[in-house]
Amino acid sequence: MNRGPTVGWSAGGGRPTVIQPTAYTSSGGESGINCGCCVCCPCIHVGFLRSKPGVLKIIQLILTAICLMLVLTYGLPHNSSIGESFTFFLVTISACIFVVCLLVFCYLISANSFHIIRSSVLETVFNTLACILYLTSSAYVSWAVQTGLWYSYYTLPHFTVYPAMTAAYVLGLTLGVIHGIDAWLSYRHLSGRPC
Repeated sequence: MNRGPTVGWSAGGGRPTVIQPTAYTSSGGESGINCGCCVCCPCIHVGFLRSKPGVLKIIQLILTAICLMLVLTYGLPHNSSIGESFTFFLVTISACIFVVCLLVFCYLISANSFHIIRSSVLETVFNTLACILYLTSSAYVSWAVQTGLWYSYYTLPHFTVYPAMTAAYVLGLTLGVIHGIDAWLSYRHLSGRPC
């Protein structure tokens, strides 16, 4: 459904501001899933998945899901040994996977959402905050794992919690770097520079 332009009044100057809904088009020009003979689900914006932000969001989603599974499977039964760093790390992972899932869903169902949200300060602030939270919580968990689980790993045979939690905080550090890169690209997009 193509609506006409929306006219509003700008804050300073008394000139009308025209917002054209068709001004935001798909970055890759692709809508829907091409089945060969026809296009299925034309409401899906698959061009997003081939862009730099799309690839970064998919990587963030996959690594965060792996990290969350490691933390819940191996760390939860031993959270008393790890301490409050476990809670901080788990809250960081849960909040970030929720926001990334929400952004990916919005970007996939609407090319307009991708361009409007990406052009706002939301992506830059979220990715910067996620970068800081991942780096600090992963560093805190690495210290707690080294001090709380190393002795058990050294003395108990088949103690898999230590390597699993080590993999989790390494993934957390990696996610911090990836969110930092995404924050930089979002900032460049926000300031009008090409990515």
